[in-house]
Amino acid sequence: MTKRVSILNYLIQKKNLPISKLFTNFDTSLIKLSANTLEDIQNLKEKIISIQVKYNLDEKEALKTGLKIKIKHSGLFQCTSCKKNIKKLFEGFCFPCFKKKASADRCIMSPNLCHYNLGTCREPLWGEEYCYQPHYVYLSYTDKFKVGITRQTQIPTRWIDQGASSAALLAKVTSRHQAGIIEHNLKEILHDKSHWLNMLKNGNKRPSLEEFQDKISFIFNWIKQNEIFQNKEIIVDTPAHLKLSDQIEYFHSPVIVNLNYDIPSEVLKFKSINLDKSSEIEGIITGIKGQYIFLGENVFNMRRHEGYIVDLDLEEI
Repeated sequence: MTKRVSILNYLIQKKNLPISKLFTNFDTSLIKLSANTLEDIQNLKEKIISIQVKYNLDEKEALKTGLKIKIKHSGLFQCTSCKKNIKKLFEGFCFPCFKKKASADRCIMSPNLCHYNLGTCREPLWGEEYCYQPHYVYLSYTDKFKVGITRQTQIPTRWIDQGASSAALLAKVTSRHQAGIIEHNLKEILHDKSHWLNMLKNGNKRPSLEEFQDKISFIFNWIKQNEIFQNKEIIVDTPAHLKLSDQIEYFHSPVIVNLNYDIPSEVLKFKSINLDKSSEIEGIITGIKGQYIFLGENVFNMRRHEGYIVDLDLEEI
């Protein structure tokens, strides 16, 4: 049960709240920003667009700099799948869900290892809904260029969650498996992970338009010379009953999205804090980037704490 109260300067006070990742939103000069419009600069007649990232604690309450936040762990957890209260998490799940749910399988972190076509998917119906839908392969910049994949519905949310300062679409496919295979092969020339500390230190720094476009050109020149891509060995089978295309749509001139975060520019050192070492944390919010809340030199990763049951206060000062 959660309880919402407004007294004194408190914006919210919530008891027994299971932490979830921050809700994200953004401001842009565009009336409507969609993934399809970012596929080619001709769609918007713009080479670059900028968005200002905004955060919410939930669907209503804004989370911003200058507010005081206090989080106290109850010692209990909630499985992110079945929602059962438990005493220990296994990567966000209770142990039964960790062993049985498709969302806890290794192919979630490594989509190139999808085994649906082998008939061994833990939850085939869930897999058809979650994995066999339009996906993008993208190029982003956190503190370095990296390749990633996401569902069409998660643009630009995925870029915000990872703390990217710039991003652009590279390809569109009809399944998570196909996107994962492309990503896996592009790891020969691109990173697929970034370190949280380097991402935070990078702030809002980003490559120039020319540097980003040069990187895109480099990627497609490499693809043209790669036998796996040219011989179409990269293409994976899709389940016949889903009647999906196996075509890969590439974007040679995508719109580049610059993402701006409300973060401090003067902090050079960061210390990660968590509820495992201290059951209670509090401080004044000095910035937010990705899923990290800045509390001065301390940073708290909300996504890492998904499922922790806490008392949370948010207060104006």
